Amino acid sequence: MVFSCDKNSGVSYTPVDCDDNNACTEDTCDYYMGCINTEIECHDYDACTTDDCDESSGCTFTKIECHDYDECTKDYCDMDQGCQYEPISCDDSNACTDDSCNPATGCSHNPVICDDHSACTKDRCCTSRGCIYEKINCCDLNACTHDYCDPSSGCQYENVDCEDHNECTMDYCDPFEGCRHITPECLCDDTNACTTDSCDPSYGCINVVDVECDDGDDSTDDYCDPAAGCLHRPITEGEADAEYN
Repeated sequence: MVFSCDKNSGVSYTPVDCDDNNACTEDTCDYYMGCINTEIECHDYDACTTDDCDESSGCTFTKIECHDYDECTKDYCDMDQGCQYEPISCDDSNACTDDSCNPATGCSHNPVICDDHSACTKDRCCTSRGCIYEKINCCDLNACTHDYCDPSSGCQYENVDCEDHNECTMDYCDPFEGCRHITPECLCDDTNACTTDSCDPSYGCINVVDVECDDGDDSTDDYCDPAAGCLHRPITEGEADAEYN
């Protein structure tokens, strides 16, 4: 403390300058102790800042950077808790993508492959439901084919077998009605008027020479002609005598 003597008023006192030129201290003077330079507390009660003090400018509050270098987290700072790293959601609400996250590149959405490896389905993807496998229709609207699907090769069309194992029918297939079995009237006709024609389902046509041409008249020669059928030729007297002799 500096003092001087004034002849008019006596002793005078000059206040001590306690400024230490340090912005990080609070400078005061105690009556008994003299200058006191107390370090100030730089605390903003914010966990998102780094609190420090610069001797020239005083308290500094530097915002901290919350970065974990992980593209799969959302980085932010909470004033009470500090840095927070929340996992991000890569769900794009599309059932046709496979959503995943790579720490280096972030979210990826790869197309879902809807392939059930069956040639009997039409594979597609619906954004709301995911993969859909629709059974294909192999119907060719032909009653003469047996339609089915093979998982490896797709639609197959096999001809229908219309064989009824009946030798007396003609078997064929109509594309609209399917198998038909017809017995033609002339199926076993051998064009021989001297035979009786019939059909046996197991053996087929039977042509028996059994036409009886006897007209009960001894004056006629009765016989059968394959083209004309029974014929009755009158017997002459000479033929009759020769027959009796």
